[in-house]
Amino acid sequence: MVCLQRKDRGPAHRRLRTRYQEDRRHLRKHVPLRSVQSVAKPSFPDASSEQVSSALRAAEKAFSVYRQLPGERRARFLEAIADGLERDAEKIIELANSETSLGLPRLQVELQRTAEQGRLFAELARTGAWLEPRSDEAEPERKPLPKPGLRSHNIPLGPVVVMGACNFPLAISVVGTDTMSALAVGCTVVVKAHHGHPATCEKLSTLIHEAAKETDMPDGAFSLLHGESHRVGRELVQNPSTKAVAFTGSLKGGKALATVAANRPEPIPFYAEMGSLNPLFVLPGALRERSEEIATGYVAAVTLSAGQMCTKPGMLVTIEGPSLERFLKQSVLVTRESSPVAMLNAGIRDNFEANVERFTKSAKLIAASEQAPNSSANEASCQLFVTDASDFLGDPNLQTEAFGPSSIIVRVKDEKALLKLANSLEGTLTASLHVGEGDCAIVDKLLPILESKAGRVLWNGFPPGVVPTHATHHGGPWPATTDSRHTSIGIFGYRRFVRPICRQGFPSP
Repeated sequence: MVCLQRKDRGPAHRRLRTRYQEDRRHLRKHVPLRSVQSVAKPSFPDASSEQVSSALRAAEKAFSVYRQLPGERRARFLEAIADGLERDAEKIIELANSETSLGLPRLQVELQRTAEQGRLFAELARTGAWLEPRSDEAEPERKPLPKPGLRSHNIPLGPVVVMGACNFPLAISVVGTDTMSALAVGCTVVVKAHHGHPATCEKLSTLIHEAAKETDMPDGAFSLLHGESHRVGRELVQNPSTKAVAFTGSLKGGKALATVAANRPEPIPFYAEMGSLNPLFVLPGALRERSEEIATGYVAAVTLSAGQMCTKPGMLVTIEGPSLERFLKQSVLVTRESSPVAMLNAGIRDNFEANVERFTKSAKLIAASEQAPNSSANEASCQLFVTDASDFLGDPNLQTEAFGPSSIIVRVKDEKALLKLANSLEGTLTASLHVGEGDCAIVDKLLPILESKAGRVLWNGFPPGVVPTHATHHGGPWPATTDSRHTSIGIFGYRRFVRPICRQGFPSP
């Protein structure tokens, strides 16, 4: 029997937990968790307070020139960056892999996506579509009052600070959506390098500076600062020259910096993408028709990139019934067959271990990778848990994101309990519906709830993977992001860095 009552975890659970703890102790004894970090690497010291101020003064000075450049000039700049990515692809990918262990195939795809995204933003700059012009003709003879002519369009905010992600060293980093969309619309940019891949950030910064020189961009249009210390991030946000911030990272870090941005003498927009559970709701018809298929896809989504995806499904919700046992058996089988995967760095693996340890005290561990982590200190095994709705709702620890290859299956008794659980969830980047015959009535009730919680709702799919297109929306209500109206991936990411200006009574152009 795979599914036991939560309060009677049984010998299988105890064996799984004991084996995991033994593997963990073995790794700590024979391969110190920080040993991978101990290899001599280039040093990238934190920027001083003066360097922070200097970079933002330069960005502010450059902004007055850069914003006035024709869109064609900015487009050539972004295209030169994309060309540089492809020209130096092999070196960039090797360097990123040495710092993140994401693997060459994954990074090759990410680099190509980043280059293509850069060209999309180049075209945005070239066409001027980001201006979004609108106008009303004057009606001087209108009674009882004349109507003035009005013309509105977007203008860039000013210098933008970018703090990229640990898990996408190319696509959500120095040359990612935040930087390229801000540059496209005429903002200057200061990037804080991620301390998890500083050499990659430095290489990408050099590439941008080369592109800037090649296309004759003003000095200060782009700069990179290193800063593992929280001080650097705070000073970048506090600096009066900063007019907006794009942040990708933890909920704790995002909340702290959002407070700094809001408490400035001149508060500024702070666009953060943070934690997300990305729940899957597997409805009775789908479970009855495709339980094994869904189980296999679910575990694959949990383990993709070692579970280090912002859209990894951290929980799955389903109603108890005859098909649940088959689903759990397949989930257990696939989890046991999964191989341990290296995580980004020792610190992230430490956090994952802490989360797994916390889960083992609050939920039932039903499966773990049978293959123990090897000598790499940063490897982690997939961990799958199960609990019921009452325990999930009663334990805040189970309701927080665990960054890594783990997930929780939540069993509910009936449709009413499922809807109650959905209503209880916090904001999330994604929510997924798996639907089969006879599920339409539940969908009609559940979908509006999920749309109030998520930025993207999937039908019979799994959330990892975001296509950077015009229709993409990568965002969601708090705590997934600080502003659910905006996307951090896709062409409309530029709207975070512009504001409308209205001209009244001006002569027609």
